[in-house]
Amino acid sequence: MSDETNRPSVQLAEALVTVAAVSARSESRVTLAVVRVVLVLVACGLVVAAGVGGTLVGGAGRRDLSAITTVYPATAPRGVIATSGGWAYCSQVITLAQRFGYTLLCGRYDKDGFVGPGLRSRRRLDWGDPRYLASFADEIAVLHRSVGGSLILIGVSYSGFDVATLASHHPELRPERLIVIDSYLDLVARRRALPSSHPTARDIDEETGGSEAALRQRSVSVDGLTRLLEHGTRLTVIWSVSAHERYRFHGATCDRSANALTISELAQRLRRPIEAWVTDSHYHGHDFWDHQGQIFEGHYPGRKVTFEPSGATPAGAVCAPVAVSS
Repeated sequence: MSDETNRPSVQLAEALVTVAAVSARSESRVTLAVVRVVLVLVACGLVVAAGVGGTLVGGAGRRDLSAITTVYPATAPRGVIATSGGWAYCSQVITLAQRFGYTLLCGRYDKDGFVGPGLRSRRRLDWGDPRYLASFADEIAVLHRSVGGSLILIGVSYSGFDVATLASHHPELRPERLIVIDSYLDLVARRRALPSSHPTARDIDEETGGSEAALRQRSVSVDGLTRLLEHGTRLTVIWSVSAHERYRFHGATCDRSANALTISELAQRLRRPIEAWVTDSHYHGHDFWDHQGQIFEGHYPGRKVTFEPSGATPAGAVCAPVAVSS
């Protein structure tokens, strides 16, 4: 579907988000009439921003509106699953949340226009924007207080980085589980793995300014992860070390700097072993797509690697780095 055919729906969705923003800034809720209109339009497939079965929420009057959230409620929910990165990543988690009886909360950056098929060119990711993370953390906390039960943060590929950064910068959320699949924990290393001409490199530089200091600030915080694990959060990190994964992402999801260094430092901080799981999955994201139910139940694909407090990288835990041309 072309961008041209989707433009009226996107404009309509943006108009409804604007209505929500005005209401939130005036410290009041969106009127029931507007909510009904949104739900009718969603049911008719006219508002692609919310997605089928989801209710679009526009920030609810807290810190700001940089996090646009969509809620997929469950009947008698066991808790809340939250993911980030917008429509494409939210869509991957809907079935999982429904299968296990969790209310799903999806976060989308307010600059992101990738709200349905054919709109990939309008995608804007937050790349760890503190403003977005603070706004989304507020939304998660409010919904979790309302729903109760467990709080689980989960993400695959970019959304894995985003939920890990969110959790580590807002450890007050205290999720029961943090699940990161086929992703990376260090944004500095992610950018370093890309030539400057690469579209993702340009996206990162445009959003962050591109300095190492800015990228470091937007990376996963080891201090925050330490606090989470000290308070009982179960961390699950899974990645592929296949040749395909290595070459497609220039080692950014599987070399030592992607996940292993951060997990190793975490083990040293906590003075105890930290487990992770490594696969040989040929295609990016399939560790989640092919095994999401088992992962959620605690049965992980691949082989377990244990990071000891000594700081040594376990054998077979990483792929070799790839030389990057300018």
